[in-house]
Amino acid sequence: MSAHAERLRGALAELPIFRDLPGPLRARVEAFATLETLEKGGVLWHAGEPAESLTLVVTGRVKVVRHADSGDIILEMFGPTETVGAVAVYNQIPYPATAIAMEPTLLVRLPRRDWFDLIEHDASFARGMMLHLTRLNMALTRKLAAMHGKRVGARVASLFLSLADSLGRETGEGLEVPLALSRQEIAELVGTTVESAIRVMSRWNRERILLTGQGRFVIPDRERLKAAANVEDED
Repeated sequence: MSAHAERLRGALAELPIFRDLPGPLRARVEAFATLETLEKGGVLWHAGEPAESLTLVVTGRVKVVRHADSGDIILEMFGPTETVGAVAVYNQIPYPATAIAMEPTLLVRLPRRDWFDLIEHDASFARGMMLHLTRLNMALTRKLAAMHGKRVGARVASLFLSLADSLGRETGEGLEVPLALSRQEIAELVGTTVESAIRVMSRWNRERILLTGQGRFVIPDRERLKAAANVEDED
């Protein structure tokens, strides 16, 4: 087996959706899947491009960005084991937003035609993928609802509470979110200006509500951050 084939097999082993595939189907996936590496800032695709392949993150992190007159908005972030752009692939529509690597990222890509063939031949895989797509749609709906009508500080607090739920780990300093986000990216995630994001983050750093570190954030007291998610602030 070549080094590339071994690397691909190792990457697929990291992805839960392939672990329970029968041997013959797994071998078929290995035959048509490809690996792709991107540096930070690399573009997976631009909005409007055809969704020709299912993309899964092995390592790294990807953001999906919609460009608007009022500024860019980050619709979602995807990390290891998650699929990016699956809704567009399944519905056979162009990608509605641009996908960009937030850090060095390793991806597995599966051509759309082969992915649909896999779904048709494995019922459990099809059920798992449908559940995944449903969760993606529900998460985006919840995010849009949470942003509606809330002031900037409340939206930032809700963002970091959500990140803590998915990525947080307890440390001696508090709940750590091991993720590098610029003030611009925070602004794009909550739909505000970078100046407003800077003001909120600077104030919370001084008040030790949310601490900014190198490649991470720390929540010393989750209850204080939860309280900030339920109060209004000055934009």
